Amino acid sequence: MKRWIAQHQPGWPLWSVCDPHGADAWMICGQSVDVLGRDALVIDHPLESGQQLTLNRAEVDRPLAFSTPLPEGFASAEFFDAVDEASVRQRLQRFEAWLRPLRTQFALGAQLVERMRDFPKGVVHLLQEEKLIAVIDMDRGQVGLHTPARPIDLDMVRWVPAAVPSHDIPPSFMRLSLHRVLWTFAVRTVRDVLPERYRERTIYLRRVPRVPARWFEESHLRFMRELMVRPGTLDEMRVRMEVTDVDIEQCVTALYYGGGLTTDPESARRAEHSARRALVALHFDKSSPETVTHSRSGTSELAALSSILQDTRHSPLRAVPPDASDQRSMQMPY
Repeated sequence: MKRWIAQHQPGWPLWSVCDPHGADAWMICGQSVDVLGRDALVIDHPLESGQQLTLNRAEVDRPLAFSTPLPEGFASAEFFDAVDEASVRQRLQRFEAWLRPLRTQFALGAQLVERMRDFPKGVVHLLQEEKLIAVIDMDRGQVGLHTPARPIDLDMVRWVPAAVPSHDIPPSFMRLSLHRVLWTFAVRTVRDVLPERYRERTIYLRRVPRVPARWFEESHLRFMRELMVRPGTLDEMRVRMEVTDVDIEQCVTALYYGGGLTTDPESARRAEHSARRALVALHFDKSSPETVTHSRSGTSELAALSSILQDTRHSPLRAVPPDASDQRSMQMPY
């Protein structure tokens, strides 16, 4: 099934297998599911590995489907046959329809990466013939996107500077930040879109990207923490973090397009205080400011921080502690 998923079909998105917490959609093995209640499930992930995750279907925020056969007493309208290529592809196409707004944002992000240098300031209208598809306000870092727009529509637009210098976005349009759209593209693209200067110069933290905290993976958080301790070049950061070239480039690409990085030391110096506070705020409850103000150095502030990926990242999937798993198995009725 993974081989079918990884095959690129012309006109359709390219799928890849990744950490389930950060996935856009879930295909779940029906045989790995135990039913606890009407909506509560326990999933062996991967099957027979010993790791278990709980899932409350009422909290699911992305498309999912279960492979047949399904466990006794479990019903779902979203299922597929994992050994039938046609069934798998049909399910992926249903996922893609559900994810159309996300795919459209991805397509817009790809356009922005190519065209931003041509339109550094002002307001730009994206027109499909005479129909307004998107409004990009470069000055305010805002994007308005026609809600029914499809990815293919972005391939047929003209970029036109607004005739009247108005920052208005039609009220029916989806409002997004420019960096949010660029992040959506950067974390999913397989293209190499990192500017060359970020491969050669010293990299500094400019700010924490203004995207939802749950979007950050541990690699993003760790990279920002490392930069707060000491800036470095791409190669230096790869050695310090002990990661591959691909991993470090993906991390830097996302943070750059999210507006978080700079190669200008003076710009970083001016923003250091606010960047440090924003980074710490990702980890600590804002109602407990003493955890920040009592620290004396940047290193001590950041050294004790642990990943939010497992602790506070919003995901309907939750790890089952080993002892809880043992208790559950003891309490299951025969």
